[in-house]
Amino acid sequence: MMSKDYYDILEVDRNASKEDIKKSYRKLSKKYHPDLNPNDPECENRFKEIANAYSVLSDDEKKSNYDRFGDENGQQGNPFGGMGFDDIFSSFFNGGGNGFNRNPQRNRGSDVRIKIDLSLEEVFSGTSKKLKYKRNETCGGCGGKGGEGTKCNRCNGNGFLVIQQNTPFGVMRNRIPCDVCAGQKIKITKQCNTCNGNGVNVKEHIVDIEIPKGIMDGEMMRFIGSGNSIKNGTYGDLLIQFVEKSHNIFIRRGLDLHQKLSLNYKDLVLGNDNVEVVTIDGKIRFKVRKGTQIGTMLRVPNKGIIRENKRGDMILEIWLDIPTNLTEEEKNKITNLTF
Repeated sequence: MMSKDYYDILEVDRNASKEDIKKSYRKLSKKYHPDLNPNDPECENRFKEIANAYSVLSDDEKKSNYDRFGDENGQQGNPFGGMGFDDIFSSFFNGGGNGFNRNPQRNRGSDVRIKIDLSLEEVFSGTSKKLKYKRNETCGGCGGKGGEGTKCNRCNGNGFLVIQQNTPFGVMRNRIPCDVCAGQKIKITKQCNTCNGNGVNVKEHIVDIEIPKGIMDGEMMRFIGSGNSIKNGTYGDLLIQFVEKSHNIFIRRGLDLHQKLSLNYKDLVLGNDNVEVVTIDGKIRFKVRKGTQIGTMLRVPNKGIIRENKRGDMILEIWLDIPTNLTEEEKNKITNLTF
């Protein structure tokens, strides 16, 4: 059973015509629209109830189900194509969620994206880098404004214009950038000689980066405000993507390090308690049991990559080291082997 009656929400009786329902909906939605009641959360809830009720009563099939069973029986007939309330607002008011951007964000510069190659050894131990790159920086001569000017008469120094639109909710207001000052709030009368009116200058910027142990291939770090600036705006961010270079011994898989260990026939058959193995942080001695088969995977605990107080293992894949340059004596010995 529905907690609230849709007809009561739209303030119409059950015999109301489709046109009466629509007329009441438009009147109520305008009355309780959040843009017209910015400090009243109850109006926003009321507005959502009104929109939901209308989505049912404006659809013949859903209205019929509701009249018979007290339930619209799903949302298949949604006149907004299954969109949520924020999507509905967006479709009518050019985005912004509630159709009227009460807190417009300041212009933001673009992000700078840089790739840094790291060796496996750097990944293992962690490292620091001093990164130099060029970016657009706010002009010191004009403070990023592009020059001296007067308040824009077109938008009265607000940087935007308020226009009206006819929508299913009635006549609604929307903000657009001023077509005279392009949202800059002032009309430039004297161009800045330092930046030639651009508001920014290209300069070299330096960032010190501390790269933690175990960074993953393709992982990114974001440095807020280290990107490009923009005229009369703020800085974007610096995005650094790390690329792990291939290693001549190890293959990294998560926190584990894999390598192929080639042993001679004797070690595989008889075993060897003193096999030397190279790890990422030095050499160790490792025991190979007799009768070890080619392709066997042996795990050496805690000899992998370190990340956040966790350490992976080293995985050894056993291969047979087959000699290619044999003496006649060695050939005879192999020929005379019997099992």
